[in-house]
Amino acid sequence: MASKSQVRATSTHRRRAAARGLVRVEVQTARGDAGLIRAVAETLRSEPAKANALRSTLERMLTDSDIKTAFDVFGSDLPDEAFAGVFDQARSRTWREIDL
Repeated sequence: MASKSQVRATSTHRRRAAARGLVRVEVQTARGDAGLIRAVAETLRSEPAKANALRSTLERMLTDSDIKTAFDVFGSDLPDEAFAGVFDQARSRTWREIDL
């Protein structure tokens, strides 16, 4: 159990971080990538010029500009196996028989 002063210090630290616009993010990664993740977080948090360059590079590398909507995903050339399990929910409660 934390002492009253430790609780107060943690609360003050979190309040100041929130006032600066920071949020806490926890990730799990391979041991070898931990240093890299810490360096990326430090750069994004503290060096505005480098942060903008890093942010734009990461966004360009991680986002697919061709996909804008769910229709683009489902209308894509992905094999049917990519959607396996997505639409397999039973509809027994609202299912009705119809004649076509």
